[in-house]
Amino acid sequence: MKVYSLALILLATAGLGNASAQSFEDIGKPFHSWNWEIMIRRTQVNTKYTVDYGGTTLNMKFRFDDYRKGANRWHFENPTLGDMLWVVARLINGKEMPNKNSNGAEQAFGSGFFGWHHITWNAVAKDKLLVSPGISLGDYIFASQRPGGITQDPAGYFFHAGPALMVTPLVADDIWIDFSTRLDFTTRAGKPSAGYQPAEGKYKNPAFFGLGASVKHRGSHLCFTTNYTKMIDRGGNKDSASRIDISLGFMF
Repeated sequence: MKVYSLALILLATAGLGNASAQSFEDIGKPFHSWNWEIMIRRTQVNTKYTVDYGGTTLNMKFRFDDYRKGANRWHFENPTLGDMLWVVARLINGKEMPNKNSNGAEQAFGSGFFGWHHITWNAVAKDKLLVSPGISLGDYIFASQRPGGITQDPAGYFFHAGPALMVTPLVADDIWIDFSTRLDFTTRAGKPSAGYQPAEGKYKNPAFFGLGASVKHRGSHLCFTTNYTKMIDRGGNKDSASRIDISLGFMF
């Protein structure tokens, strides 16, 4: 975590004394148009019925940004890509998965094939401030396997859609922050295959709340990102889980 702390300090101070960018229009690359971010990511999952677990891996993000009023912005990441690399690395090294304990409790919390899409439009577009409401689209995989190998609702593969908001201030010369939030409502696309015991009657599909911030610097092309995702159990089992991703990336 010392690497992440040092990077955040560098990002916070890199623009001081540099008057090269007075607006989003002045920034050019890496703000405008198409960009990729390659990142080192630390993930921590906190759960109600299973052991908390986490790990460090690699991932990537794709985004399209525009500073003009009415223009759209598109940020996309599939967190499960990095999760899979982490799983494979542990298996190659002969390590057990930390999200599974001796009594069979296990947790899954990520995306599916489509990942998480954040699509917004610039309703407010000033030299140093963008306010962009929009929609969140994609999919989730969530399952909480209780001790004894029983998986209860909410669990499965879900498509999601919901409102999203991105607020981006230019906080210092060449430094901007993307603040984002979303509320994802889901529809079930598949059920768990092992140990699943569905609730009696119709169980409400879960919702997911997301909150994030990404500090970006034009000169170094570095970005420091935090994302918090919370599963909301809308049924009677009152399950609870959250996922925190902290990333240090390079934009190109």
